[in-house]
Amino acid sequence: METKTEYEEMVLKEIREIPDNAHPQILKILRSVKESILTVDTSKEAKLKESGLCSIWKDDRSADKIIKEIHENRTGFGGRGVVL
Repeated sequence: METKTEYEEMVLKEIREIPDNAHPQILKILRSVKESILTVDTSKEAKLKESGLCSIWKDDRSADKIIKEIHENRTGFGGRGVVL
């Protein structure tokens, strides 16, 4: 079997050193790793998508005013005495 790269030869060497009775497990692991690698898009064309968690709303107030409003609307977290 001809190998394409040095890494491929290294992988095959490692697999050859594993006992034959473990090969079915190794095959499952390799397929799982391959699937996880292929599902992650690391290409330069990958675009960032908005998750909806950050930078959704626009607010003209200053950060100090927003923080002040947050402090004013906290109820003490059920009487636990949390200091903000």
